[in-house]
Amino acid sequence: MYVLVGANGYLGSYVMRAILRQTHEQIIATARKIDDPQGSNRVSWRQCDIQREEDVSRLTEELREQSDVKIVYLAAYHHPDQVAQNPEYAWNVNVTCLSRFVNSVRFAKTLFYASTDSVYGNSVDGYRFREDDLLRPVNIYGHNKCAAEAVVVHAGFHVARFPFLISPSICKKKHFYDVIADSIRAGIPFEMFSDSYRSSLSFENAARLLVSVMELEGNVPDILNICGDAALSKYDVGLMVADQCGVDRKLIVPVSIRKKQENFETERAVSVLMDNSRIKQLLHLSAIDIFDEPRTEVNI
Repeated sequence: MYVLVGANGYLGSYVMRAILRQTHEQIIATARKIDDPQGSNRVSWRQCDIQREEDVSRLTEELREQSDVKIVYLAAYHHPDQVAQNPEYAWNVNVTCLSRFVNSVRFAKTLFYASTDSVYGNSVDGYRFREDDLLRPVNIYGHNKCAAEAVVVHAGFHVARFPFLISPSICKKKHFYDVIADSIRAGIPFEMFSDSYRSSLSFENAARLLVSVMELEGNVPDILNICGDAALSKYDVGLMVADQCGVDRKLIVPVSIRKKQENFETERAVSVLMDNSRIKQLLHLSAIDIFDEPRTEVNI
C-alpha cells in the first residue's frame, strides 16, 4: 500500500503515475483540497490538511489497519521568497507538521521525504555535492529543509534530494515547462538563466527513480540524491523545451542570473550540482539523463 501525502501537485501526479505503472499496489492519495480527482480504481483519495491534527489522526488510524505501508511525503511550503516573508508559517508547515506526522506513522514500512538541492548551498568550481557533505543553505527555505531532513532521518526514514525538476504538468496547474512552451509556441521570446547550473531532471524520471528505490528489498541509504548526470543551465533546458515543441531555439534568450538576483526577495544559490553515483549504484544504472529514460548497466 502506497500513501502519497500531497498527491495533487506536480511531482505527486508523476509519482502516482509511476506507482501505477511500476507496481500492482493500491494507493491512498491525500490532498488539502480534493477537486475532481483523477486516477484509476487503484487510487483512493482522502482529504488531509497536514496542519489539522484531526485530519492527520484520521488518516494515520486508517493506515494502522494496512500492511506494508509505504509513504511518499510531498507536502511543503516551498517558494523561497514566500518562506522568507512568512517564516513562522513556513516552519510550522515544513518542520512542525512534518514532525507530528512522522511521529504518528512509526509503524510504516518506509517513508520517503522529498527534499531539495537547496540544502547544499553553492557549488564552487563545478563541485558535485554528495549526500554526506556539510550542508550550507543560503536561505530560510534551505534551512527549513535541513531541519525537516533531520526529523525524518532521526525517525529511521529516508530523504530524497531532488534538483530543479521540469516537465509538462499532468495535474490541474501549469508548470514552468508549460509557461515556457506556451510563450515560445506563440512566438514570444522567453528569458532563461545561462550561467546558473543544476543537476536537472524531469518529473517523470524523478518519480520513476523514487518508486524504483522504494521497491527495493534490503538496505537503502538514509539520504539519496535523485538527479541527472549533466550540469545544465536553465537556458540549456529551455533549448530542449524548444526542440520538444518544434520551435526556433532563438526564442529562448540567455540572461545572467547575476543581473536578475535583485528581482529575488531572498538569496538563491547561483549553481547547485549533485553527485548521483549512490542511486546509480543502487539501481545499477549507467546514465541518468534529464528527459530520456535512465539506462541500466550492460554486463559484457
